[in-house]
Amino acid sequence: MNIRIRTALAGAALAALSTGAFAAANVLPGNWDVIQTFGTVGVLRAGSPWAGSASLAAQSSIVDGVFVPEMQTWNTGSWWWDEDPSVNTSPVVTTIHLNQMFTLTGFAVQADDNDSYRLEYWDGSAWQLAWDVAPVYTFGLVTRTSGALPAITTDFLRFTATGGDNYYSVSEIQAYGVAAVPEPGTYALMLAGLGVTGLIARRRRG
Repeated sequence: MNIRIRTALAGAALAALSTGAFAAANVLPGNWDVIQTFGTVGVLRAGSPWAGSASLAAQSSIVDGVFVPEMQTWNTGSWWWDEDPSVNTSPVVTTIHLNQMFTLTGFAVQADDNDSYRLEYWDGSAWQLAWDVAPVYTFGLVTRTSGALPAITTDFLRFTATGGDNYYSVSEIQAYGVAAVPEPGTYALMLAGLGVTGLIARRRRG
């Protein structure tokens, strides 16, 4: 590869880095610092027929990047809750705080099939709608994807149930995008690479 081509490629890579032009990936695994749920989880109303299947997963499992088998029982190995007034008198809310700003363009959620949910993002002053997750009416935990959405930039997500039978659960939330601002270490690596390219070019000219 000649010097001009190598230099052009290095310049294109730096431009891509500065504009965030990388393929979108699920950014949640490894990029969150706090997950909080406000409300009671893992408790069923008196006399519920679902008691025999209940097992509550770790809260962090909802951002581990792993889907459970499709149509697994809604309250088996998921983060689940009952919004019957005897258990929760107000909606249960889960927030995910990321460790930096990301530009997001799509989502996937695996949640109880016959319920609707809402994923929101914090824009710096208020919660805004990112995606309304519709019910699908099959059985158990079912994955829904948003498709491409208008880009949003945020470091804070909020997940709530918005309708259904008051038995709610989520086993996975995925957010696809890129870091809004490359980390300083990434810039350092890129600049080091450009330095090596320049050194090679000077030696060849010499």
